[in-house]
Amino acid sequence: MSAAVLAADAFVPLFGVYQCVAPLVSRRTLRFGVRVPLEYAEAPVICRERRGYVWRSALIAVCAITVLIALADAGDGSWRWPSRVVLVAEVVADAGCFWWAHRRISQVKSAEGWYAGRRQTVVADTSWRTEPPAFPVGWLLPAVTVIVSTVIVGVLRYPHLPALPSQGWGRVDRSPLTAFGVVVGQVYVTAVWSGLLALVYRSRPDLDTADPVASLRGYRKALGTFARAALVLLACIDLTLLLAALQRWQLVHLSGAAELLVVAPAALGLAACLFAAVHAGASRAGFTVGMVASDRDDDRFWKAGLVYVNRDDPAVFVCARFSFAWTVNFGNPTAWLLVAGFLAPPTSLVIIRLATGA
Repeated sequence: MSAAVLAADAFVPLFGVYQCVAPLVSRRTLRFGVRVPLEYAEAPVICRERRGYVWRSALIAVCAITVLIALADAGDGSWRWPSRVVLVAEVVADAGCFWWAHRRISQVKSAEGWYAGRRQTVVADTSWRTEPPAFPVGWLLPAVTVIVSTVIVGVLRYPHLPALPSQGWGRVDRSPLTAFGVVVGQVYVTAVWSGLLALVYRSRPDLDTADPVASLRGYRKALGTFARAALVLLACIDLTLLLAALQRWQLVHLSGAAELLVVAPAALGLAACLFAAVHAGASRAGFTVGMVASDRDDDRFWKAGLVYVNRDDPAVFVCARFSFAWTVNFGNPTAWLLVAGFLAPPTSLVIIRLATGA
């Protein structure tokens, strides 16, 4: 198996571990996307489905890694799509395991009437608008520095740049578009990622009715930790793109195991970001004292416990129901525009490449 294949496949075990752990560190009153009263947080059906989910998702990860190894041994090391297909299949299979646990818990919750006769309460923090947490702008500096460095190196190298290798076996003529495509990718990733984080900072927190003050304090701390890790990941991705550009511009020649150096920053940054998300979720797993009322049973707005659709909710971003993450409100038209704007540039590039045969 070549180093390039190993680098591409590194994301499969990372996501496999994350999918195993993420739903298990959600709030105690959120079990596999199902809102439950605190007294039922460790109900037999929840414990049973939790064990089953861990075993099934671990088996999926092992199978995905095994398939990749088999494909790599049978191939010539030049393929790219199999690793992406296996990664997508792994995520879809894990989502199916999550849905199965969600469905079983929902059935028992409905049959036993866990919320029957309970006073349901909603808590909100009015200071989130008047005293919002400060976005860690300073942590964007490493990513910006990497982009500026890439531009400077590219400008100095461009006059002496020969024909560039294409995505296939041939070469393409030198042009600003072919030479500085990596910089465009860096700017796009940096702008989108930091923009999404800024929107997350403005979205409302999901507070625990048991102790809203402690819940808010924990959420603010976890949000800061996750945001810093996410911006570090952003700088690591830009660094990986810089290393790829140095190879493309023929300033650095890596072969064999040394090719892993190109993807190592992004892989390490992703691992750190996933760890931060799991750690942040675990730190907010539950506030158990002082429970006199239950959180509002809003399962009807969550499809399979993963997709939020509420036309009466003006929020665009809401806290997801697993680990420490967010999702869009698909009942808000603005969310659809946001998703379309996020997907439009890469989709357009793929269409252009297919149309031109580049």
